[in-house]
Amino acid sequence: MNYIKKFIYDAKDTINEVEGELYLVGGYIRNKLMNIASQPKDADFVFNGDIHEFISKLQNKGYKFFPIKESVSIYRCIKDKNKIDVSLMKGNSIEEDLENRDFTINALALRFSDNKIIDPFYGRKAIQSRILKNVTDRSLEEDPCRILRGIRFCITLGMHFNLETENNIEKFKDKIMDLPKERVFNEFMLIIENDKYGRAFEILDNYGILKNIVPYIEESKTIGKCKYHVEDVFTHLNLTYGVFKDILNGSINLQNLDISKLDTKMGEFTLKEYAALACFLHDIGKYEVYKKVGNKVSFHKHEIKGAAICRDFCNYMKLSKKAVKYIENIVEGHMYPLNIFTNKTVNRKKAFYKFFNKYDGYVVEIIITAFCDNCATKMLLEIKDKNLGFKEFIEQMLKEYKLYCNIRDNKILSGEEVVEVLVKSGPQVKTAIESIHRLRYLGEIITREDALNYLKSQTSKIYI
Repeated sequence: MNYIKKFIYDAKDTINEVEGELYLVGGYIRNKLMNIASQPKDADFVFNGDIHEFISKLQNKGYKFFPIKESVSIYRCIKDKNKIDVSLMKGNSIEEDLENRDFTINALALRFSDNKIIDPFYGRKAIQSRILKNVTDRSLEEDPCRILRGIRFCITLGMHFNLETENNIEKFKDKIMDLPKERVFNEFMLIIENDKYGRAFEILDNYGILKNIVPYIEESKTIGKCKYHVEDVFTHLNLTYGVFKDILNGSINLQNLDISKLDTKMGEFTLKEYAALACFLHDIGKYEVYKKVGNKVSFHKHEIKGAAICRDFCNYMKLSKKAVKYIENIVEGHMYPLNIFTNKTVNRKKAFYKFFNKYDGYVVEIIITAFCDNCATKMLLEIKDKNLGFKEFIEQMLKEYKLYCNIRDNKILSGEEVVEVLVKSGPQVKTAIESIHRLRYLGEIITREDALNYLKSQTSKIYI
């Protein structure tokens, strides 16, 4: 049985043992009303009796609750991907409790005692009309982060704000960044996570919200047109992000790309969300390095400046060190693949190795970003077969990185064997191992015997 359904049955039995009313509230009801076949993983309950006794009875049935806000009596139970919250009723009635919700589509309750839906703010009508309306004029003022939640509902549920709510968004949007940065970033990333078709940043910008969160948004609209771009930087950022989302949803296919790598978790979100953000931010440094001499426009080293801006932005938003480094490296490296592609004299194999070695751990994301960047650049240009050559190059690059990783992960000599041959330890051993890796990738060392002969020739000094 579905875990949430099982809990509902057990909760019904439990309220017969204690005094008080139990209500199922919010998103679970909303999602069921929108699609009866849906299987929500989250459920919120409100109880108006002795919540400690109620939780204790549920614990006895095997549910492991822990307090998340004990001062206001909110308890949570998590199992697999299911999340159940039980909170003490706020106010003297369920109607007063629902008045504290964000939008009318969430201000719904199902009373367990008679299976009656309580809908004092016409949430069912709003769901039918796909209208997102704040419960009261205080809803967004009391918690401006609800504006970001509303944007997410617009994207995921196909809804739109009514005029009254839009007016309140205009009033309180500048207060969003007064809230704890971790909370704002979490809601921001939830928008990206749920944005299947790449509309998030455009919608956030339309409501004047994005510029309060991400730096250089307004500035990016003033520059960008040059020899390679017919659009401003902000338009290009949106297009690049859109291409990334097309790759994720399968509209664009890249050979040799294992997209499942991006399903890896980094904190509360997967690499997909962080890579999507990096993809949008990839050219954020262009405003700072913009130069125009006559008719020539330059953005020299914008990727370096952009990486620094991203680092400062991510630190300001309280991201983990790992997440900061992840985004910073993707932005810094995004021009590398194109530079190799356009350099007709470079030895590509050696250039690949240098790139892989420098950005190992971020290579796939950088390659994807470079491809998205190139697609977005040529999207508005009238060029026949505009992406074919670079796409084939990117696919070859992905293939080469798989070879690089296979060689790296399958050593033909151990560290102890290298020490034994060189009769040395320390940095020279590391250098020798890296040299063998490089020469294997370049095809100059094939067998274990080749590697041993190479080491014997380097017993006096290691040359790269």
